[in-house]
Amino acid sequence: MATVIASNQLDFEFIKGRIIDFMKAQTEFEDYDFEASGLSAIADVLAFNTHQNALLGNFAINESFLQTAQLRSSLVNLALNFAYIPRSKTAALAQVNLTLNLTTAATKPETITLPAGTEFTSVLDDVTYTFRTDVEYTARIDSAGLGIYTFVDENSNLAVPIREGVEKTKTFLVETAQERQIYVIPDDSLDLSTLRVRVFQDGADTEGTAYLTIGQLTGGFTAESRLYLPLETYNGYYELNFGDGTLTGDAPDPGNIIRAKYISSNGSAANGAEVFTPSSTVSVDGTSYNLTVTTVSKAAFGAEKESAESIRQNAPLNYLAQGRLVTPLDYVAVISNAIPGIKSINAWGGEDNVPEPKFGKVLISIIYEDDVPAATKTAVEQRIQNEFLDQLSITSIGSEIVQPEFTYLNVATQLKYNAGQTALSRRALETKIQNAISTYFQNNLGKFNQIFRKSKLSSFIDASDASIFSSNVSVNMESRFTPAYDAVSVKFIKADYTLQFLNTIAAPDDENAIVTSDQFVFNGKICSIRNKIGSSASTKLQIIDADGNLIVSDIGNYEPSTGKVTLTGFEPTSISSGETFLKIIATPADDSNIKPLRNNIINLNQNSVSALPDTNVANSTVV
Repeated sequence: MATVIASNQLDFEFIKGRIIDFMKAQTEFEDYDFEASGLSAIADVLAFNTHQNALLGNFAINESFLQTAQLRSSLVNLALNFAYIPRSKTAALAQVNLTLNLTTAATKPETITLPAGTEFTSVLDDVTYTFRTDVEYTARIDSAGLGIYTFVDENSNLAVPIREGVEKTKTFLVETAQERQIYVIPDDSLDLSTLRVRVFQDGADTEGTAYLTIGQLTGGFTAESRLYLPLETYNGYYELNFGDGTLTGDAPDPGNIIRAKYISSNGSAANGAEVFTPSSTVSVDGTSYNLTVTTVSKAAFGAEKESAESIRQNAPLNYLAQGRLVTPLDYVAVISNAIPGIKSINAWGGEDNVPEPKFGKVLISIIYEDDVPAATKTAVEQRIQNEFLDQLSITSIGSEIVQPEFTYLNVATQLKYNAGQTALSRRALETKIQNAISTYFQNNLGKFNQIFRKSKLSSFIDASDASIFSSNVSVNMESRFTPAYDAVSVKFIKADYTLQFLNTIAAPDDENAIVTSDQFVFNGKICSIRNKIGSSASTKLQIIDADGNLIVSDIGNYEPSTGKVTLTGFEPTSISSGETFLKIIATPADDSNIKPLRNNIINLNQNSVSALPDTNVANSTVV
């Protein structure tokens, strides 16, 4: 049986004690006083040396495994075992509309080209950041021929992306004397997604040959494939590695020139930049004109280098994906690694989709960080579609990005507390508990596949203040939908709606409504929806007014066993809350666990959190 050494057996004092115990057991030292002798100093030295070696050995072993390594250099090297390159610093991306006014010009060309690398500046928190175009854009004269030019991308989209950072170039000469030459780009702010490498035959070659990463290569690679591998070094720089000319791709020849162009970025610091000023004018027929810049979406998706915890999580997933998209897990691994600014991502097979299966498809849903504008999300999802879904998916498997759906929880808790153990007033204690509930949801929910467990929330509430000795938590589920609206007639129109809750819904109750809604105006009256109650309680949904009078006897139904709520021919006049959406609230059959599936996410309804300290025990003493 193997001997297990406890960590405390490697402490200095323990080791010294063992050394002294060993020496005392020798006949030469059986009557020796170790505390006041020179041998004590020798024992100190031996113990210190053993302790240091044990400590270094422990560190070395920890740095040898992905889950225990602490140094970034160790994590980067260990990730290579999984064929994984941690994400570099990533430049922020904004979208703008660019127009040029030549109405006063004597001649107006049919088209104007804006060159790649056109720069803009933006000031954020008193720091100036540089943004630039990646490619050239073309503008065609307006249809009336007035001389207004609006630049568009290759898909004729008006929103032009601009990327933060400064373009830099690093050049290397392939020497003949070295068997393995090292090509290091000394810039820890390099954005790997912008890195472009070309190899030139010599100084006279102006075209060069593009080299690609394995991720950019379509199909398999051979000894002739022109590949490079960018690896992060111990000091945060990046080293370019080429093939050996045999099995791992083409190797640059002696005398060749390697030129690496890239964007050096400020990462997340530029997120939020919103006002952009052109750094130069546009020359047309020798006359300079100013660009007009209109922001479509502020800068977002800038990110720092991938964190240690992210590397630990993504490296094994990337290994399983093997650079292709087959299983839902592959989609999660590839997309989350490539795209910063993603808070959570989930993928599932179309056969598991609800309410309607979509066979032969993989569905993906993404939650972005809070500061990402809607227009930028659209652009990023288009990039995901073009660069990953279309390129890496198996031909027979389609893919679709679907929007996340939110189920909101309304939380109410009743507290028993000892007023003698807190200086807080009843109202202050209530506020403290409401804040604690919000904190719990913020830290534990809001992402895909995060389950609400009432017992954990209750324990968190109990621990939030020493005066609380019990809490009773109740939870309702809330789903939101936007009624159909006709912009021509400027009113809501009659339509059918289906809402799918995460859990089964409680059976009808004689006294209390199980399914309800917030208020809306219907036929000139303030109304709401609830299921039929009383002696003939059922799952049938009705419209009632504020006084409880029946207005519509049948507006839909709910299914307790499936959690589905159906509204038929629903046509409100307006929504009393002033919001564009209407809330449907349902009591779960079992509120102890609420589990999201697929593209559903659990959030807290911040406006429906109540905490009621029980005044009956405010002065009690708990023993």
